[in-house]
Amino acid sequence: MTEPTPVNPADASASTPEFGPLPPVPSTNPAFTVPVPPLRSRKTPLLAIATCAALLAGAAGFWWGSRDDSDSLGPLRSVDISAARLVEAEADEDCDDYDELSYNDCDAETTYKFKYKIRNEGDEIASYSAVINAFDEDGNFIGQDYISVSHLAPGKTKSDEDEFSTYSHFEGDNRPSDIAVLRVAHVERTALAN
Repeated sequence: MTEPTPVNPADASASTPEFGPLPPVPSTNPAFTVPVPPLRSRKTPLLAIATCAALLAGAAGFWWGSRDDSDSLGPLRSVDISAARLVEAEADEDCDDYDELSYNDCDAETTYKFKYKIRNEGDEIASYSAVINAFDEDGNFIGQDYISVSHLAPGKTKSDEDEFSTYSHFEGDNRPSDIAVLRVAHVERTALAN
């Protein structure tokens, strides 16, 4: 059995791999400390933008949730529908079916009539246009009608009657007799300068 050969300390440093200089030891004396600049990340601007966007979204949500319920209807509260009814018409015996119109004047037409009122609750003359949606007894949308009034003075009301007829645009094979409920879907108010 052979004994290990003693190692000379000078030879040991030559065989040990070098890892470079050692890092400086921090000093506890404040006079000798060197300030280290903060590390900058490429994500910092994106983080700032995302934070601003989140704050803006939160502010918008707070405003939307805290606004007065009386204003939530806006112009919708300016339009009322009443006296909605199905009207079965009889054919006119004195009709003339020899005109330029594409529909038959001699056919009896069933319509769904309704009365409406539009009030100008603003402080200036305005025009109103409204969309009236028709639904069947199951609550399914089946048709749409449009009503409007021009140059309505402040505080004034315009009343009139309108109808869904056989020639109105209906979804699928629906007809006026399928209407169960009418609802005001949208109202647009345009204030006029004069």
